[in-house]
Amino acid sequence: MNNILPWQQKNWEQLQQQLNLQRVPHALLLHGPEGTGKGLFASIFAQRLLCTTPQEDGFSCGSCPSCKLFAAATHPDLISLKPDEGKSILAVDQVREMVREFAFTPQISARKVVILQPAESMNNSAANSLLKTLEEPPGEAVLMLISHAPARLLPTIRSRCQQRAFPSPDRTQSLQWLQQKLEQGMSEEAVLQLAEGAPLKALALANPEQIQHHQQMGEELINLLSGRADPIRVAIRWSDKKLDPSITLEWLQQWTTQIIKGDTQSPLLNSLASKLQPVDHKQLFLFYDKLTAAIALSHTPVNKELLFEGILLDWSRFR
Repeated sequence: MNNILPWQQKNWEQLQQQLNLQRVPHALLLHGPEGTGKGLFASIFAQRLLCTTPQEDGFSCGSCPSCKLFAAATHPDLISLKPDEGKSILAVDQVREMVREFAFTPQISARKVVILQPAESMNNSAANSLLKTLEEPPGEAVLMLISHAPARLLPTIRSRCQQRAFPSPDRTQSLQWLQQKLEQGMSEEAVLQLAEGAPLKALALANPEQIQHHQQMGEELINLLSGRADPIRVAIRWSDKKLDPSITLEWLQQWTTQIIKGDTQSPLLNSLASKLQPVDHKQLFLFYDKLTAAIALSHTPVNKELLFEGILLDWSRFR
């Protein structure tokens, strides 16, 4: 558990200094791109906060009763909060129940800890339910909000948290880390490109099926613009249960963004940009907005095949 990622070291050292001075903030907002390890960092720090016999190096001991309960995901003083499976919104009732439990006295450790992610999944009702706890935190308690898009949070939420930025590491550092993690024969460059520079996301995508899907997507998008592919058939393939629909849509959105910006260095993007040259950029911006809505829907029980059909029919109209 005590494996802080290389690019997180500064944040870890700063929080350790605050911990040693007994100045740990009651509310932390860990924000940055998805796939940079914010959740892992929060988990390691939560275990350290709950550990009853921490080590001299600042990490949890891993062997006290508290650490064993943490490892078994049964620690009574830890609350992990995220949207229910198949949903993209953190329900107000979930937040209210967390606030109620958060107010209780810790059972084992010196404090209670909450990890809430992603924070932007709270709607206004859920966020407002959290505000009073942020304003008047109970005793020795730490609330960690993890956000991939902090601008979507209420300003009143952001202002009541001490913010910690977790930017993507530089390319060299990411490639070095991936080189140690990937199976032999897997290209660090290729998987990092799939993940837009986010190393943990790249590691999750590092499998032959995803890489092949990414390549085939590019071919299908070109063929759709040439009239050589059927959007309905492509939608059927994209909705395969083995593939993550949100990743597929994020890749399409990434390519759309690069085409709008004129960042078309790869052969695929050059081909797509060439075919889309007559298209007004306003239409591409509208398509980008549709992709944003589709990505949100992809985390719900919506019919994925129909979702892809709508997107691909819109794409085909760029011919």
